[in-house]
Amino acid sequence: MKLISTIALVFLISACAEVETKGQAFPKMYSETDKPVSIVVVPAINNSTAADAANLVNSTLTIPFADNGYYVLPVSIVSDIFRREGLIEGSQITGIPLSMFKTSFGADSVLYITINKWDTNYIVLAANVTVGMSYVLRSTTDSAVLWSYDQEIVVDTSGDSTGFLLADIIKTAVTTAMTDYIPIARQVNVTAVATMPYGKYHPLNNTDAGAKVVLKKSKEKALAPAG
Repeated sequence: MKLISTIALVFLISACAEVETKGQAFPKMYSETDKPVSIVVVPAINNSTAADAANLVNSTLTIPFADNGYYVLPVSIVSDIFRREGLIEGSQITGIPLSMFKTSFGADSVLYITINKWDTNYIVLAANVTVGMSYVLRSTTDSAVLWSYDQEIVVDTSGDSTGFLLADIIKTAVTTAMTDYIPIARQVNVTAVATMPYGKYHPLNNTDAGAKVVLKKSKEKALAPAG
């Protein structure tokens, strides 16, 4: 499968898209008073047509953010706590005051994730799957946005041609139907987190403010649904 990641194309499109440093894009992440140490990840909001997308995404979230230097409260435990309170979907949690996450979990930030795309696309012999997500990290102290990003990845599932039209159509359909979305969701997370400043527990903490890897339009797009 051929993977296309927008983060990998930053240097190719920088001439026509505004690219910011991490320090310019997310200054609060470098502030001694504002930068987060711990993260509560709330259940993802699913705006796609795939009913199981949220559960699959929730299972992929802890590792990339923990690897980036943050203490991430176990997503499964947090989800169970919400479930016991009757809060099953991420959209039900967005209205909860952020200060409650600090009181209940002791975390200094909350990560909201919206699944925008979880699609399979067919065009005759061509096919692909698309996974797109938006991330918004907010402070539990003052509700300020600390980090945001919108990331999308497209995987070509067309396969190599056999030289026979019907065989190629069947092969493409089978390959696409059998595509495992979890590795794709993980890659979306990894490429988005690459724009996030390193946290306290990463050896490169406070050394990456000058890294010019943030697409301004992707940072702003993540905030659009929230107004």
